[in-house]
Amino acid sequence: MIVKALYFLGIIIGLYAIFNNLPYIFKVDFSDPTLAFGRILISLFPVIAGAVIVYVSAYNLYLSFKNKPDRR
Repeated sequence: MIVKALYFLGIIIGLYAIFNNLPYIFKVDFSDPTLAFGRILISLFPVIAGAVIVYVSAYNLYLSFKNKPDRR
């Protein structure tokens, strides 16, 4: 039970990381290309990490509901 709650928490944290950093990718000023590239990477890494966290947590949550153990 606690493991499933942690999977839900992982999904929430991953979605927070995605939606908190995604708008900053599109608000980059390209007057200085080096600074713009750095800002894109600073915002892109948490978005990628959040997507991986959401994917892994959702897949493990799916597997935990799919493989219900036999209780005797």
